[in-house]
Amino acid sequence: MKKMLLFVSACFISMNFLIAQPTIPNNGFETWTDTITPGSWGTSNLSLGFFSFAPVTQTTDMHTGSYAMKLKTINATLIGMLPGIAVTGSFDMLTGITGGVPMNVKPESFSGWFKYNNVNGDTMAIIVIMAKWNGTSRDTIGIGGVMTNQTVSAYTPFNQPIQYDPPTVVPDTFQVICVSSAGYAPQENSTLYVDDLSFVGTLGEKMPLAMFMQKVYPNPSDGLFNLTLADNEVYTVNVYNMMGQKIYEKHNVVNQQLIDIKCYPKGIYYIEVSNGEYKRSHKVTIQ
Repeated sequence: MKKMLLFVSACFISMNFLIAQPTIPNNGFETWTDTITPGSWGTSNLSLGFFSFAPVTQTTDMHTGSYAMKLKTINATLIGMLPGIAVTGSFDMLTGITGGVPMNVKPESFSGWFKYNNVNGDTMAIIVIMAKWNGTSRDTIGIGGVMTNQTVSAYTPFNQPIQYDPPTVVPDTFQVICVSSAGYAPQENSTLYVDDLSFVGTLGEKMPLAMFMQKVYPNPSDGLFNLTLADNEVYTVNVYNMMGQKIYEKHNVVNQQLIDIKCYPKGIYYIEVSNGEYKRSHKVTIQ
């Protein structure tokens, strides 16, 4: 279990970057075999002889529809702290996460809705991992998602770009991983609610050269960023924080724009530039 928690923590720290969308199975969590078994998802729920533990359950506290998924860190007899973990694949306490969902396109970003009641600064994570079989093993080629150690009391949207490395490879499998305690010291009763997961956009279409030639500088900065565009088209510029919340919006931008987000805390943000047909995301840092 400790290995899995370290893996989830290490996997998620970064995220810059257009056909049919792949579908996340049971993405609205409306399908359940019973109140502790979400359809198409593996979980950390356990049955050990006389003891049964269900840190992942169905809940009617949802964003839309009838149900959502609730993941709660519990103190399990004989085991200790057991986080709520759910994956689009299989989860085993000994072997970890296996399997995944087949795909043949590159989603641009990963989105959904969540809320989180954390205990003692605990950390949740909702991440997607893109993988590609190399002939002998499966390589991780993309990752994206949301992670926070703050209480989020109401359902909040996130929409995070998926970072691909190398950028030219198309994944053949993805895994979505939701964890109520993703840090080194899981805290009892930390509770994550998840609903309405999806992919947005598809990379791979030919993006106009001007989109590739955009520049954002200086980066990092103190919160003032210059955006230089390479043509005379009209663009909309939005800036999002790591939670996927829009913090800045500017319409009818032509040629260049000074983006002032100095009033926001230090950290990673995403500048999204769109002309209505194509969009590109730039990862920036306030330091």
